[in-house]
Amino acid sequence: MQRSLLMTALGAAVFAAFPIAAVAQGTTGRPAANPAPAVETAIASGATVRVDSASPRAAVQGFLIATRAGDFGAAAEALDRDAVPAGRGSDLARRLKSVLDAHLWVDLDRVSPFASGDTADGLPRDRELLGEVPDGSGRLQPVRLARVERDGATRWVFSEATIREIDSWYATLPDNWVREHLPEALLANGPFDVLWWQWIALLTLIPLAIVIGLVFAAPTQSLLRRVVSKTSNEFDDALVSAAWGPIVLLWAMASSRILLRWVALAAPAQAFVVGLQKSLAIVAAFWIILRSITVLQDALPVSAWASRHPALRSLIPLGGRITRVLVFALGILTLVASFGYPVATILAGLGIGGIAVALGAQKSLEHFFGSLSIGVDQPFRVGDWVKVDGVEGGVEAIGLRSTRIRTLDHTVVSIPNGRLAEAPAENFGERERIRLRAMLGLEYGTSSATMRVVRDAIEARLRAHPKTWPDRVVVRFNQFSASSLDLELFCWIETTDIDEFRAIREELFLAIMEIVESSGASFAYPTSTVMLRTETVESRKSKVERLSS
Repeated sequence: MQRSLLMTALGAAVFAAFPIAAVAQGTTGRPAANPAPAVETAIASGATVRVDSASPRAAVQGFLIATRAGDFGAAAEALDRDAVPAGRGSDLARRLKSVLDAHLWVDLDRVSPFASGDTADGLPRDRELLGEVPDGSGRLQPVRLARVERDGATRWVFSEATIREIDSWYATLPDNWVREHLPEALLANGPFDVLWWQWIALLTLIPLAIVIGLVFAAPTQSLLRRVVSKTSNEFDDALVSAAWGPIVLLWAMASSRILLRWVALAAPAQAFVVGLQKSLAIVAAFWIILRSITVLQDALPVSAWASRHPALRSLIPLGGRITRVLVFALGILTLVASFGYPVATILAGLGIGGIAVALGAQKSLEHFFGSLSIGVDQPFRVGDWVKVDGVEGGVEAIGLRSTRIRTLDHTVVSIPNGRLAEAPAENFGERERIRLRAMLGLEYGTSSATMRVVRDAIEARLRAHPKTWPDRVVVRFNQFSASSLDLELFCWIETTDIDEFRAIREELFLAIMEIVESSGASFAYPTSTVMLRTETVESRKSKVERLSS
């Protein structure tokens, strides 16, 4: 069950994370491969805005389109020519693109679409702030655009100050050595604007992180066992033994987090992978909680607490199932919240949808609340021998929907808890002794004196048995039946073991047979007397003559 819960949680994590990545790619302003040439329209805040071909947004968009296509020579046109050393235009454009991918994923909707730029940003009219990136010391430095005259026209380009810092910014990238030595094919953009070499690195990172997790899991468990061995209870020892899977997952996530730094993904891809790592860490945490519930469920029935509260022992399996369901639901909500989804809105929607679900799942809810009723009222517990709804057998399990009873034929009957909560239940497990009752029939030829001798001898024999409850032993002449004189005997045998009861009953019945035989009496058996009357021909003729006259 825990494995299925884990796989469901992992699926929920990926499902929740993927839209985040998709939205990040779509709202960052990363242009399509074939945008409109110079002038286009953009939708911003619900209003249609015309993008000027000489605007900062058009300049940045052209740079991003060219670099995404791998045409760094065309991308160099977006740099200030006066600040670019001879022959380095394409190289600086490539490096600037790497810096922007790693630290400043440009949102085109925030870049001015007007040729005049943003006149309300407090900067000089010929300057536009694109964003900030960290330098080698961790301080943020601005990435700016400048408005220049080129070829008789006014246009926006990356400023001279920005171009001077490109090399130093690029040197701080953890993967700059890789970018300088890999072939161009691996430096091209793959799906979701992730470079092909980064895709290869990510696919290599996954099995590597798993191997690291497997290697470090055993030493971690050994260290934890040393720590918990100093405690007096065995719960923490069992929990450490059961936590191997979550420990592997946590080590894998930690190692992948460290290794991910050297991949230097673009900001949205980095955010997606980090979010996925966080979600898997949450899965590991809740996995440990689920394992703790299982260990506690196994430990409680044999604990001192259970011996002091035997009536609550049967609630442990049911409580474990309910707790696991609640923890699983809380884990799903935590995963959803970690990706920025509004949990309150989701819960409100579930509340409204819950009404429709409740109407369509009345029977399931009835059985669930029936299980709660059985757990609280405890008409029977696991292990009890019961007779309920016409089924007799031992209670094997009390689930959230049904209760399973093992019959004398060794078949299993599942009864829905909703019906079971309303049905009369006879619990043989609650009795402290078992009743012995029989009706003895003696022949009609038995004398009253013999009847008294048999009666007293049987009562004495019943009272003499060590397992007979002495407070109530009844042996009485009961009735004159059709073919016998009936003696009723009744007593309690002080045992709850049905097999022991059967052995004692056999012993007593054999002793009663000896008493009857030694007294000279005999057991009666059903008999009937048939009286036959013959009629002659002459008597029949005379009867006819009398009737005719």
